[in-house]
Amino acid sequence: MPAKTIPFRLITPVAVAYEGDAELVIGVGTEGEEGILASHAPFLTALRPGILRANVVENGASKRLEFATSEGFMQALPDRVIVLVDSAQAADQIDRGAARADLDAALERQKQLTPQTAEYAREQSIIDFANARLTLAHADH
Repeated sequence: MPAKTIPFRLITPVAVAYEGDAELVIGVGTEGEEGILASHAPFLTALRPGILRANVVENGASKRLEFATSEGFMQALPDRVIVLVDSAQAADQIDRGAARADLDAALERQKQLTPQTAEYAREQSIIDFANARLTLAHADH
């Protein structure tokens, strides 16, 4: 018996990064990883930068998708899952040099800031997104 699926959309301000049917969507919420199945109750969470994973069904076969995502939101409704993020990159879209440069620059800027400030948190978000991109790109070799 095939697993139940739910329509899933991963949306950035410039494009729909993915649209299809998912068996499972896992995002990095502010309180930890959150998994959404087809039968999930309505749910909304803020997302931290990290690696979004989804088990999707394409042409009758299941496959795993992974995207490095920046901050955003994940919403589960009875008939769909929507993830809205500022940026989403699959492994083959990641520029390792740019990710490394973003990481180094944000670490340098963060050294000059006071922890527990909005500016410090913003740099941490850039650091986390750069690390997610580097992790995903490294896993893809």
